[in-house]
Amino acid sequence: MLLPPSMNRLALALCFVSLTALGQPSPDAGPPDASVAISPSTAPPEGEAASEGWSYPTCPEGFSEEDGDLPDATVLGALQVEVDGRGLTPTGLEFRGLQRLTDPQVRKLVGAPPPEDSRPLTAPQVQSLLHRLARTGLFARVEPRVRVSEQGPALLEVTLQENPTLTSVEFEGLQDLRPDELWGALFERSSPTSDADDEEDEVTTLRVHRRHGTLRVVSPCPAPRPPLSWLARQEEGAFRPGIMLGGLDAALDRVLKTLREDDGYLLATVSATLSPEGRLVVTVDEGQLESVEVRGVDDAMATRVREALGLEPGDVFLRSDARRAMERMESRLPFLRAVDSEDLQDERTSVRIVEERESDGTRHYRTQEETRRKSRRRERVEFELGWDRMFGGGRDAGSDGLTLEGKRLLVHVRPRPPDLDVDLLPVHTQVTGFAPGLKASLRIFDSRDRVHTTLEGAFFIPLRLGGQRIPDDPEGTRQQRHVNLLGGAKVQLPALGLEELGAQVHDFIDTLDRWRLGDFDSYFYSFLINRPDRDYFRRQGFTAFATWRWADSWLAGVEVRGDTESSLQSFTPPLSLFRSDDPPFPNSPVNEGRFRSAVVRLEYSETAGRDTRVGSLFRTPETSLFKHHESWRRESRLRGFVTLEVGEGPGADGADARFWKLVGDVALDLPMKWDTRLYLRLRAATGHDLPLQKQEALGGWSALRGFGFKEFRGGDSSVLASAEYRWDCLGVFADLGSVHAASAWSDAKLSLGGSLHLGDTLRFEAAWRIDEKARLEPEARLLFNRTF
Repeated sequence: MLLPPSMNRLALALCFVSLTALGQPSPDAGPPDASVAISPSTAPPEGEAASEGWSYPTCPEGFSEEDGDLPDATVLGALQVEVDGRGLTPTGLEFRGLQRLTDPQVRKLVGAPPPEDSRPLTAPQVQSLLHRLARTGLFARVEPRVRVSEQGPALLEVTLQENPTLTSVEFEGLQDLRPDELWGALFERSSPTSDADDEEDEVTTLRVHRRHGTLRVVSPCPAPRPPLSWLARQEEGAFRPGIMLGGLDAALDRVLKTLREDDGYLLATVSATLSPEGRLVVTVDEGQLESVEVRGVDDAMATRVREALGLEPGDVFLRSDARRAMERMESRLPFLRAVDSEDLQDERTSVRIVEERESDGTRHYRTQEETRRKSRRRERVEFELGWDRMFGGGRDAGSDGLTLEGKRLLVHVRPRPPDLDVDLLPVHTQVTGFAPGLKASLRIFDSRDRVHTTLEGAFFIPLRLGGQRIPDDPEGTRQQRHVNLLGGAKVQLPALGLEELGAQVHDFIDTLDRWRLGDFDSYFYSFLINRPDRDYFRRQGFTAFATWRWADSWLAGVEVRGDTESSLQSFTPPLSLFRSDDPPFPNSPVNEGRFRSAVVRLEYSETAGRDTRVGSLFRTPETSLFKHHESWRRESRLRGFVTLEVGEGPGADGADARFWKLVGDVALDLPMKWDTRLYLRLRAATGHDLPLQKQEALGGWSALRGFGFKEFRGGDSSVLASAEYRWDCLGVFADLGSVHAASAWSDAKLSLGGSLHLGDTLRFEAAWRIDEKARLEPEARLLFNRTF
């Protein structure tokens, strides 16, 4: 083949273009008009004819454009090619101004004709030559002009101003960064390239003469990059002296861009001094804040905002620090929010590197701030389906409320508007069938941080689907299809440390098994395979509560509960996608009647922030009030709670009896290596004269996995320990538990299993029981959330 495969398509396209040109009528070749000046974009016909047979390679106009982004306009001056209005065609080429480089080196690099060659240079040839000179990155200035001697030939004279030559480089002023972190930015354009890369960059030109139909292949064009030995560079961890490719101002601009945009030092500046001997000293100022100003609130609140931000004058200002500061402010002062603004990076004043020279040849470079043109913010309409966005609770991820004026940080905040949160309740249980509903919460914030109010409520309605009923009990069927209602109000009093002070009333179907399996997981498997793994009962009454939170991670609470509780039966037939022919999932009976109790609790969560939500409409003594968030962060997380419930209600014989129950649940999430973690959990509970619905039982998911749901029940005490070791998305786990019933502890039961993690919370688990009833096939679940 005449051409490499990568060039065949280009050659074919050029052939079609040239054949089209051959089909056009040819103009007569006459003498050029003396009044027309020769420029790099014009070419007289006879110049082309004169160049026939010359071996000088002509490369495409866009040659080596991809190898650099150096704009020609900054280094390439206008070609002066007319004398007394008479256009001239140069017949020789001369380079002036070279210092470190030699004339033969430059000619060989750009493919220029030798000094003794007197053949005319056509405009396309001159244009290609000047473009290549400008794009080598070796010259700060390329100034072409035509010099004509009296009665002599015209000579193309190109004055070249080489970029600075460096003999040594030093960095000064760095505090957080190391010099080796900036070397790559300084010498980015002079990174080493292999010989294979150079060969791939060679350009082959297919030339078709439009008059005579002759075809010539000219190959190759000069290498687009200068030899590395000419250039200043970092090689094998050491500095090598040479010419600064692309110019020193461009290199310092890259350093500045790296500091500000890549590393996030938004106030960083760069200055440098280059001595006549080539010694370069680069001084980096990472940028310190002069002041922090808060706008949008009164002086007293502004002081609290500055304390929450934790940014002080004199601090080195990083973008990451700014983001964390705003997150910290909104966590500690959740009644305030950042004002919508442009992205923090767009708010910076634009900067560039400018050069100043002294008479002795010393060059100084400094960062010059320039007023950025005010951006035109276009109207943007967004639509996103979701309750949070529809009811105004969402926030633009790019709005951080921070702007910079010089080295002053301006923080724009305002009182947070009421927050309405509406969630779908896709309830599906064995005692309701499909019972969709809604849960809503309206938070009203006080801009002076005195009283914050929350109104919340929920309902769900059991639907008549699939002919579900309680056999031979139409009245019981009708009662279980009643609308389920919950409603309450609470206030937060920060001055007293009260996180919650409120009450709720309810008439709904409740469960004490939320610690075993999450709501959505239970509803999903109830609908899918008739396995909700929960027991339910009807609960009618009220709850009053108070919760103190004296630190971000600690809270204590008390609840007073008064309820009438009653048993429920499973509907027949089961409303499920699979196993609908199986018997209904059994629902355990409860001691029915009026119960009164008081619950006290103590909780700790190591990663809880001030904005972590506390409390729930569906609060039980078996679960934490801290809302649990799962994430793959490189930090340990310890969390736990202890609750004690003391009450009175119907016992096994129907008469009122006093009971008490103590529950403790502790979990530790411990990072081991970069992609491994260890999860540990210990749950223990004990009590006295417990009603049926409060008795301890083990077996089922999150409560001795691999065993049947509540396979070991009827106890007054239980102990459960779990351990899981996770490698990135894979994990293995073990559960060990025992139940105390009938004055004796059961044998310790062990289960083993594995997990595949598909996200922070989504995971697939398979578990095997390890006892005399062990089977080869495991119990398996795809779980969408963690209960602890």
